[in-house]
Amino acid sequence: MTQVATDLPHAKRSLSSESLAPSVVFVRRLGSHHFAYLRAIAEGLEAQHCAKRYLGLDHGHQVKNAHQQTVAAVRAVARRAAEPAWRLIGLTITSPLVQTGALIQPTLEEFIEEHNLDGWREAEVLEMFQEAHPTDTKKRRRERLRERQLDLLRRLQAVAAETPAITDSVAGWFDDTTASKLIAAGLTTLDDLRARIARGGRWFSVLPGIGQTKAIRIAQHLGTLVPAGVKTDGPVFKLVATPSLFAPVSGSASTSLTPITAAPLLSSLASLELVLTTPTHQPVRLLAAKTDLQAVEAWIAARAGALATGKSYRREASRLLLWLQYERLGKPLSSMRVEDCMDYMAFLQNIPERWISRERASPGTIGWAPFKGPLSLKSHKQAVIILAGLFSWLQDAQHLAANPWALVNKKTGDDKAIQLLDTKALSEDALTEVIKFIKNQTPSPSASRALFIFRFIEAVGLRSAEILGAKLGDIRKEPEGWVMQVHGKGSKNRIVALPGQAIDALQEYLKSRQLGPWEFAPAIAPLLASTLNPMESVGYQALYEHVKVWLSRAMRQSALPYAESANIAKASTHWLRHTFGTRAIARGVPLDVIQAQMGHASIQTTTAIYGKAPLKRRSNEMEKAFSLVSLL
Repeated sequence: MTQVATDLPHAKRSLSSESLAPSVVFVRRLGSHHFAYLRAIAEGLEAQHCAKRYLGLDHGHQVKNAHQQTVAAVRAVARRAAEPAWRLIGLTITSPLVQTGALIQPTLEEFIEEHNLDGWREAEVLEMFQEAHPTDTKKRRRERLRERQLDLLRRLQAVAAETPAITDSVAGWFDDTTASKLIAAGLTTLDDLRARIARGGRWFSVLPGIGQTKAIRIAQHLGTLVPAGVKTDGPVFKLVATPSLFAPVSGSASTSLTPITAAPLLSSLASLELVLTTPTHQPVRLLAAKTDLQAVEAWIAARAGALATGKSYRREASRLLLWLQYERLGKPLSSMRVEDCMDYMAFLQNIPERWISRERASPGTIGWAPFKGPLSLKSHKQAVIILAGLFSWLQDAQHLAANPWALVNKKTGDDKAIQLLDTKALSEDALTEVIKFIKNQTPSPSASRALFIFRFIEAVGLRSAEILGAKLGDIRKEPEGWVMQVHGKGSKNRIVALPGQAIDALQEYLKSRQLGPWEFAPAIAPLLASTLNPMESVGYQALYEHVKVWLSRAMRQSALPYAESANIAKASTHWLRHTFGTRAIARGVPLDVIQAQMGHASIQTTTAIYGKAPLKRRSNEMEKAFSLVSLL
């Protein structure tokens, strides 16, 4: 393949792409017009005419630079697609007959018609045709090469050509010089430009250095990109399936356009795919992953530990990649800098309208956007933490040379709108009201189960998933006391203590299920069962709705202040876990004991959640020191 040009005396590099990278960027996103340009070049048409028709360029130096960049961009795509004939892209394969002014060889059909050979046998006609027009081996070879070149361009266009949307930035489809003038004039998108042109008159008067001739060329190029009649649809957010145009290829010299950060190539994928360009550093890689999809999925598999966590990781990684794709012209993860991290954090604090979904649509289709609405401060913090973890892991795996997130101040402070006195825990008075209400109801499997849930979780602090997955066999009576083995968050096992309140609630519940005391109940029986079958477990939705119904009913008849009862009516099962933590802190249980019981990853988590819980004790102590009585 390295001898293509020298083996073919009539094959030449049109507008050689070996010169230094130009200062003006002409190609940021590949569209069908780029491939149409290269096909015309392959057919031997004059480059100046092709550039004028397909690229909207007039001047010779612009044509040369644009040609170099177009060839380099498409070659990079071909190399990443492992196309062995990638060097054919950009070659003009000319015919010696055309060069010398000789007559072009007729087709067999034309030869038959010219010599009136309709009634002759095929073998005789072929023999006469070959005698009249001997086979030119070199010419046939050149024709086969041209067909290979055109076929390669067609295949690459099918997977790499991006269809311009009128919501696209002009920076993606016009050269740097023109785009900067358009943006400075407030024409930031193709739709803005189309609307300004549609107004007629000297619409280009706001563009410095742009006269009527250049303005006509801009309008014609816009018409090539976005034909008239195209509707104004919202942007289609879809992650690309191909690497960045100008990312270095492993084992080969990088393209001459390394300063250019290329925009993405949209594929026809129906779902989001994450792309990671080949890293430029040399240490031994610890992953076999070659794409972002593989790398991120490997990270999720290695670190998530739970389906819900993996979903959260995948969402934040895809959001960042989409931002890089649409707001940073396709910059790969390996090229992210500290400034990019800071800009993305600012972006999360003020998400633009077009990034927010306004209708139900599948990812990657019109109407879908990466965000459902503005992020809360908590969600913003979580996103940054997840991304910092992703980059740290990719750096450790030698997929990235550095982690810019490590140099960023990721602290965002507290949300001013959050009321510290608001709590997702039931006060002692509220829980007493709920339990009293349940006990006053006619005995039923539903009431018995509700009473068990409120009393047991308040005393033990389990998560919903933990109580739903527990069996009676997980409970043991040890010399140290009653304990229970729990399979908790992150697929981690832990032992929790079961105080007297929990055991009393359990024994009463088992009795209502007609399973007798715990000592004689089947070990395989679920801790929390269906009201219809004592041996059948229930799901999260059933537990959630069960707790909501009983809380709502109890609050409607409670003597609590209206504000408190209305707030508690909105509570869920998870509030009972917070009730345990709050109550334990208030009653003086050491933080390390609460951490172990609740299964928090660190004691800092416990402190962060329940540090404000002993407010009553703090208030009492301050009252002792500064009460009116003490001052007399």
